[in-house]
Amino acid sequence: MITGIIAEFNPLHKGHERLINFARENSDGVVVVLSSNFTQRGSPAIVDKFFRASMAINAGADLVIELPFLYSCNSAKDFSRGAVEILARTNFVTHIAFGMEDINFDVETLINLMLNENQDYKNFLRYELNSGASFAKANSIALEKILPNSSAFITKPNNMLALSYMLEIKRNNYNLKPLKFKREGVFKSKLIREEKNFELMPKFSREIFFMAENQGRLSDENKLWPLLQNIFIRTYPEELKKIYNIDEGIENLFLKHWKNSNSLDDFIGCCVCSRYTRSHIRRRLIYILLGLQRDNVQAAMNIEIPYARILAFNNKGREILRNNSDIKLVTRLSKEKNFFSQTEYKASQLYELTLKNQNFNRELNTVLKFS
Repeated sequence: MITGIIAEFNPLHKGHERLINFARENSDGVVVVLSSNFTQRGSPAIVDKFFRASMAINAGADLVIELPFLYSCNSAKDFSRGAVEILARTNFVTHIAFGMEDINFDVETLINLMLNENQDYKNFLRYELNSGASFAKANSIALEKILPNSSAFITKPNNMLALSYMLEIKRNNYNLKPLKFKREGVFKSKLIREEKNFELMPKFSREIFFMAENQGRLSDENKLWPLLQNIFIRTYPEELKKIYNIDEGIENLFLKHWKNSNSLDDFIGCCVCSRYTRSHIRRRLIYILLGLQRDNVQAAMNIEIPYARILAFNNKGREILRNNSDIKLVTRLSKEKNFFSQTEYKASQLYELTLKNQNFNRELNTVLKFS
């Protein structure tokens, strides 16, 4: 029995450590699918994936696999789709553990409602979207009208991700059994990143974090602002509309506000509205910076993920890797020649620009081995 965990560990705190311990207690090994250098919210991770993979192994994981950029920096639905696909296609992962605020909620009813495309649900959802609500808000309202108390459930972040994982498992008939873990305590990575609340981190995690800091390897997304300004200066709306997920006129919103914004955060704040959340905007700005063409991304995401890249493992992880897998397992990105690997490399180069001490070769051949 091998248990999978999907995570960002941005950075790893004591709540994450408890989840890994929970997975270890209920299995013979723990495999983590870890987000790449850009997170689901569209921001560069505070430390890169190799530091975070090291945190995961020190916390008790045996094997860490990368969630490619195209899925890690995307909506909750696509983030979940890519991560669950990787876990399922390894063949050796049998269970998936995840934290939830409400482990006793009737999730199965929600899943059946959404997968069976209940007509009332579809009509309510369409109405709210046409009224200008974001998808998350529209979905919450539509479900609440059919299933009372569901809105309170899905508006909690860990509940929503758990629901997304279980939707993907059922939609694709994956052979993964859920292990629900009750999230308790005020453990939020945001409190570490923004308020320097380091006591929320285990000792090993703090040490790795400070190592990264001493090496000049903490990210600062504000360094991306001049690059965006340069793009907005020379780009027409018609060109921006070719970028992945640049739709519904958001390109005009960007071109309208950039000139009067003093920083990246100021600019994002000017663009936030009922339809566009901060995460929605941040992800699209990263797509613009990388020049990701809509047709190329959609074609890539319509096929199976071509490889699963190993970021770190220990001796137990080495044993796990001896099992047969339906997905190609690789350690060196430099040997992969496809849109996924090319985009990963570009994203990692962009990430390096957010750091004080840049290492543009770090991406190519790094894999962490622990005894």
